[in-house]
Amino acid sequence: MIRKGWFIAALIAYIITVSGCSFAIEEETTQPENVVELEQQDVNDNKTLISKISYDNVLKKADDHSYDLKIADFNILISKQDVRSAWSEYFPKLNLGAGTEYTKNFRDANESTVMSIGEAFINPYTRYQNMLGITLSYNLFDFGVRRARVDISKEDVKLKELEVKQKMQDLHLDLIDTYSKIYITAKQIELYKQILEIEEKSLELRTRLYEAKEISKTELNDAQVKVEDATDRIWDLYSIFSESLNWLSFYTGEDYNHETLTVEEMNKPDFDVMEFQDYTKSIVWQMHEKELKKKALEVKMAKRNYLPKVQAYSRYYLYGSDHSSYPDSFDKIEPSNFTVGASINMPVFDGFQNSANVRRAELEYKQLQVERDKAIAELATKLAVMRSNLMMLDERMQSNKAAITELKDKNKSLQRLVSKKIVSPLEENDAKVELLRQEIEYEKNRITAIAITKGIQILTEYE
Repeated sequence: MIRKGWFIAALIAYIITVSGCSFAIEEETTQPENVVELEQQDVNDNKTLISKISYDNVLKKADDHSYDLKIADFNILISKQDVRSAWSEYFPKLNLGAGTEYTKNFRDANESTVMSIGEAFINPYTRYQNMLGITLSYNLFDFGVRRARVDISKEDVKLKELEVKQKMQDLHLDLIDTYSKIYITAKQIELYKQILEIEEKSLELRTRLYEAKEISKTELNDAQVKVEDATDRIWDLYSIFSESLNWLSFYTGEDYNHETLTVEEMNKPDFDVMEFQDYTKSIVWQMHEKELKKKALEVKMAKRNYLPKVQAYSRYYLYGSDHSSYPDSFDKIEPSNFTVGASINMPVFDGFQNSANVRRAELEYKQLQVERDKAIAELATKLAVMRSNLMMLDERMQSNKAAITELKDKNKSLQRLVSKKIVSPLEENDAKVELLRQEIEYEKNRITAIAITKGIQILTEYE
């Protein structure tokens, strides 16, 4: 009997320590396909410096490395657990409880009586007592509140899946901006180096002419300023180039050789920028529709809280007590009572709390509608601006092409005149510099137009 008492005492102590036990029926889980595992990398490892990049390769690397996409994938997994939590309301709840207590009565036992004031109960006896209890409860009917909670969780999973697409869309837009800046900067550095070489030759010629007292000091100073300006411009471009590559490393997780990097040109997509008009198929619209559906379900659930809830329950208790011995109180534990019942709980008056919750949810639903309309208006405006910029860039490129054609003809004429010593080589050098500057502007406008076209394509892609 002593062993039995100590065993039950140990069981009660364990249950009290863990603050009760709950048993839940859970479905067998497997590792989701889209689970993200973060790789540990040694920051001291020497990485291979990349010497050649293309837009498609950078895009693939960024999709695999993106922190935002990994976080978004985890958000999907987390929201799926909310679905499991919502489904748990359809299962019965089984709880095991235990308690051990000692009461010392300071009054004469013959004069003591059981007393209660409100919910307070005064035990009139000195005793050790212990209790074990098992409670089974089940929500029989709640007018669809559980179902609404499950549906909200499911819609949240779909919303998180759309957020992955939005994060990928944002990532691709950032990459287009970064990659195009890298390409344009690399092209500018290449052409400005040619300009610097020409300006240095012009400075050398003007230096000889100044020494021969054929030009003024001012003309020589102007030539020196042009060389310095070209040099400064190259260093500025190197700074922009280095900064853009650092951001590219952030997106892809790779390191690049800033000195020898070859940047492949982006291909212009075969895409009609004016084709997309159905904004209800955009990711922005779909995300806001999911938010609206969730909020509509919340309104429905809040209204159902006015209705009663029916619950069934059963309890089974074991009880033992002794007036003088703590171990003996465990030996005396035996079945005490068993209860089966049902309850109906219906709010009658809650100080208008649920009414306020319903009104709040309805107002939030209307607010989400306005936010959706605003988001679509912003998308439409952004696309309109991008399309307008494309038209402007197309006009600029036509102007650049015409200027380049004229300057090339001018250079050919000057080459002939220089060979015949009719004009100075300085005039030819100035024309070459002007031609290179026009080529720089043309390349900037051309790559910017390709980047904008790709941006429109990404913003209007949908499945």
